Amino acid sequence: KQALKSLDIDFIKTVTMEASTKKRQRNEDDLEPSKKQSTSTTANQLQDIPTTEHYQVSYMHRSTVTHACTSLRHGYVVTGSVDGVVKFWKRVPVTNGANGGGGVGAVAPSAPGSDAAGGLAARCIEFVKSYSSHVGPLLNLSISQPTGDSAVSIGWDGVIKFYDVATFDVSGMIRTVAPEKAAKNQAGKNIGKKYFRLGRHAALVEKEDLYLLVSTRAPTREEWQWEQRERELTQQRNEEEEDGPRPVPVSNGGGISVQTNHDNVIDNMVAPGSILLFSGTNLSFDPLKVITYHASPVTALAYNATQQLVVSGDVNGVLEVWSPFSGTKEDSAVPYESKLDTDLYALIKKKSYAIDIAVSELGSFAVYSSDRKIRLFSFKNCKLVCIYDERLKVYDQMLHKSGGGAAFMGMDAIEYGKRAALEREMDDAYLLSGGVIHRPSSNKKQSNMAFSTLTSTSEGTHHQCLHLSFDNSGKFLLLPTVVGIKVINIQSHRVIVTVGKGDASAIRFLHVCLCPGDAKMDQQLQLARKGGSSAAISHSSGDDSEIPPNDSLLIAIAYGKRRFYSFSHHDPLDNTKGEPDEQTILARDILNEPPDASDLLEASHLGRGNDDPNSVNAPLTTATHAVLRTTHGDIRIKLFSKETPKTIQNFIGHAQSGYYDNVIFHRIIPGFMIQTGDPLGDGTGGESIWGGEFEDEIRRELRHDRPFTVSMANAGPNTNGSQFFITTVPTPWLDNKHTVFGRVIGGMEVVMAIEGVKTDDLDRPLDEVKILSVDVS
Repeated sequence: KQALKSLDIDFIKTVTMEASTKKRQRNEDDLEPSKKQSTSTTANQLQDIPTTEHYQVSYMHRSTVTHACTSLRHGYVVTGSVDGVVKFWKRVPVTNGANGGGGVGAVAPSAPGSDAAGGLAARCIEFVKSYSSHVGPLLNLSISQPTGDSAVSIGWDGVIKFYDVATFDVSGMIRTVAPEKAAKNQAGKNIGKKYFRLGRHAALVEKEDLYLLVSTRAPTREEWQWEQRERELTQQRNEEEEDGPRPVPVSNGGGISVQTNHDNVIDNMVAPGSILLFSGTNLSFDPLKVITYHASPVTALAYNATQQLVVSGDVNGVLEVWSPFSGTKEDSAVPYESKLDTDLYALIKKKSYAIDIAVSELGSFAVYSSDRKIRLFSFKNCKLVCIYDERLKVYDQMLHKSGGGAAFMGMDAIEYGKRAALEREMDDAYLLSGGVIHRPSSNKKQSNMAFSTLTSTSEGTHHQCLHLSFDNSGKFLLLPTVVGIKVINIQSHRVIVTVGKGDASAIRFLHVCLCPGDAKMDQQLQLARKGGSSAAISHSSGDDSEIPPNDSLLIAIAYGKRRFYSFSHHDPLDNTKGEPDEQTILARDILNEPPDASDLLEASHLGRGNDDPNSVNAPLTTATHAVLRTTHGDIRIKLFSKETPKTIQNFIGHAQSGYYDNVIFHRIIPGFMIQTGDPLGDGTGGESIWGGEFEDEIRRELRHDRPFTVSMANAGPNTNGSQFFITTVPTPWLDNKHTVFGRVIGGMEVVMAIEGVKTDDLDRPLDEVKILSVDVS
């Protein structure tokens, strides 16, 4: 088979729905840039989109970054992290003629007293201000449409904060009350008030006043159980009233029953799936309107500022197009007479639902659905235009056709396998759930019940979400994928370029935010940075004919990362200028926050020049999770790479080399543990990746104090090899004897199923239970 040619344009499985019902056929020429298209035409089309293979600079938060947005009018980028912190960043101006090149993406020359070349001036973005806005996770961070003068953050704590982007200051706040907290408050307060739980989908709309549309989320399992108890108590009290005089309720000291408040809260709860309309002007905690187009929790929402319509989707696959100001003079008519004339039921037919929606200025909107397909609709008639297929199945087929060679998008089969494993881990982290998961119930009334995948203590990756975006012209769709950020021309349905594909092997981009060029720069802020010299902020060198370079940026968030990544038209690792040195690579990642162990390890081991992963001097791993794929199912393990780096290096080395593949669980003791890792299968074999044994890494904070602890098996102190075990009960007598290097966070039922396998007198299972493979990330 002939290998596919080098791919600058990646494959998209496309279905054209308007002209024909047949699938769009692509030949090999469709996989390459059109040779007939001139270079100048392509450059003009993409002048506001950075097309580099590597990011220019990255900045840190203290926790996992979950949100990013930008204001074109004021040139600010706003980012948020899972710990409720919101940060403002200012665009740094660019100029032509810098660095001796004067090309697109050149940075401003250094002024006296500023950082040298490659320092502050070369970073294209700089920190301005930080707010600890919320106690707990951040649910949403949005910029107002269409002007970008305001921003809003919504937290798990029920607080909504508004910001004036021009002054990067807090302009107002709304504090809502969750039903559970309201029930605990003194009875008699807030009678008639609506109670709800704020969701993660919102839009900030600027008209004469400022309005906020925000979804309500589904309850967690614990919150749902609380609601059921309260309803049962309410029903019981109502039955007692029918049977006879109601017992005198316990007074709270003010002569009003606490039970009355509970009744009021339950009766006035807003159903999940409702969308709330708040005023950002009067800041009332009571919504102006409760919009009930959806009967189930909302999983995606976007506002079309041009047509003043909202597109939203719920967990049942329902898509709705509606006006948030219906019944007023600002009401906008929907673009169809009957929904049956549209393709808005397409997701229901495929038993899928929307997890993100993006709106184009050209009158289209794209829906990223839970089946990893992106459906492009026309706003004119809400008809389906085409489908882009991003399922792993498509990439598997392409890899098979290419023969597994390196020509497959710059990846070989091993590299693709690593990325595919990360995609499966993303599924485990509910990134394709829209924040909602179905829980089947034996009760028919509860069969369609949905619960929130998020809690106040969820891991940072659970609060991240996939987000696609259109460019400012509305012609190009920016889609984060397994191979990088694809830039798709929605008129020709072709991938024009893949941004960040050089970094895609180590970073899985999830969320993209385009910052078009020619953003306004704060002159006073520039003067302060340049020591008061007005010449330092000039965009030209006095030549009026000189055209300033495009300063557009692409901000991206990656899976499980504390950083956000900024792409510009300058590629610091451009190999056409020679192989980049270690200092150039390290300079991209700014340590603006205290680094953790993984940051330090990555920096200290970069450029060692040792390609042997089993060497003592090999780079220590920064992997944090592993998935044991067994004959009974998958077991997901959180690894303690910071606390036990050498043990994790040994485990990951064996996992990546296939050492654990087809190794059996050779020892199973019910009510104690399951043990594996011996290639001989009898408990006498196995060695470390360095050969022989290695020392313990006992940590006081890592103990055998709970079930599902992952620990190293040994024959005494400092005799660790390859064998490890998973406990099924607390085993404190093993403390200070065995190295704890992980905890099971998923697939507990698989561990218990393995524990239940029948064994002989020597605790050997009668039926083999194997590890098929181990994926790490």
